[in-house]
Amino acid sequence: MNGTPNPVNPRNLSRAGIAGLVLGILGIVLFIVLWIVLGNAGVDQLPRLLLSLCLPPAFMAGILGAYILIAHPTPPKE
Repeated sequence: MNGTPNPVNPRNLSRAGIAGLVLGILGIVLFIVLWIVLGNAGVDQLPRLLLSLCLPPAFMAGILGAYILIAHPTPPKE
C-alpha cells in the first residue's frame, strides 16, 4: 500500500476534458458557419479562409478569458 496521494484529480481532469471537447466542437462549427456565410457574401477564397481559421480561436480565447475573470476575480497572492 502506497501512502502517496495521487497528484491528478480525476474529477478535474474529466471536467477539463469535457470543456476541451466542447470548445473543439464549437471551433469546428464556427469554422463551417463562417466558411458558408463568407462564401455566400462573395468573399474571395484567401480572406474567407483566413477569417474562418482565425476568428474561432479568438472567440474561444475570449470565452476562456471571460471564464477566468469570472471564476477567479481576485489576483493570486504572492
